[in-house]
Amino acid sequence: MFALPLQAFSGEKETYDEIYEKLLPADFEYIFGIDPYQAEDYTKYMYSPYPLFRVGVPFIFKDIKIEPGYYILTPRKKGGRTYVLFKEQGRVKYLIPVYDVDVVDPLFYNQYIPERKKGFWEKAGQKTSNFFGRLFPKSTQRMPAPKAYIEVNDIDREYFQVILFYGAQKYYMLFRQR
Repeated sequence: MFALPLQAFSGEKETYDEIYEKLLPADFEYIFGIDPYQAEDYTKYMYSPYPLFRVGVPFIFKDIKIEPGYYILTPRKKGGRTYVLFKEQGRVKYLIPVYDVDVVDPLFYNQYIPERKKGFWEKAGQKTSNFFGRLFPKSTQRMPAPKAYIEVNDIDREYFQVILFYGAQKYYMLFRQR
């Protein structure tokens, strides 16, 4: 093991301050809070393709205060920038800009998200579904939802870094604690 000098940590804090200051709030809204691609997503996948995120403390981004509650997180691109939509009861409540998008390690979900063991009847139902699925074209079948995972990091008791792992990409967001 080796120790990093203290300057590395103090420089890192300045970097988060700079990142937070450079992030701009969304300059648009969705009409009536309706995500235009939501209906397409729900017909394309077997079930809701987006993760449910429980916010236990207020998250603050500039003049937006996300109150504690349950939100569905939906990443979207608009105008060359990436945002995460915080939805409540199907309506877009908050638009938060993403400061970095990265690729998820292909083995990440297998290592950190355990697969539930299927019982006999579930296996039999899956085999039946696979059999009938071969009889019909793929275009009529719904796909399983992409895997998702959410990580929240406390940075120097000043910021919350929320990382949304969604499918093959990671979306980084930054919030103030106070």
